[in-house]
Amino acid sequence: MSDTILIYTTFEEKEEALQLGRILLEKRLIACAQIDSPVDSLYWWKGGIEQTKEFRLLMKSQLSLWKELEQEIKIQHSYDTPEIVAVPVSAISDDYEKWLQEALQK
Repeated sequence: MSDTILIYTTFEEKEEALQLGRILLEKRLIACAQIDSPVDSLYWWKGGIEQTKEFRLLMKSQLSLWKELEQEIKIQHSYDTPEIVAVPVSAISDDYEKWLQEALQK
């Protein structure tokens, strides 16, 4: 089974998503970062329903880097309680997985 995970978090500002993506790439905690156009987010916060526009940062990494990656996102993120979710990849092409592993070599 693959060690590959997809991690995502969201930001109010695109620049913050770009900055975090670059930091995590430079630290070799992720192999790739993609930022979606603004998405409409609805969620509970402090007893009420909030609606905002956010930028989703999707990242590719490995489960073995999860704890370090989670910590770095918490340090860099401006939200009090940032969404930090990792999803295991159940299938991945051999070539892409090889590239991902090479990209994460320090």
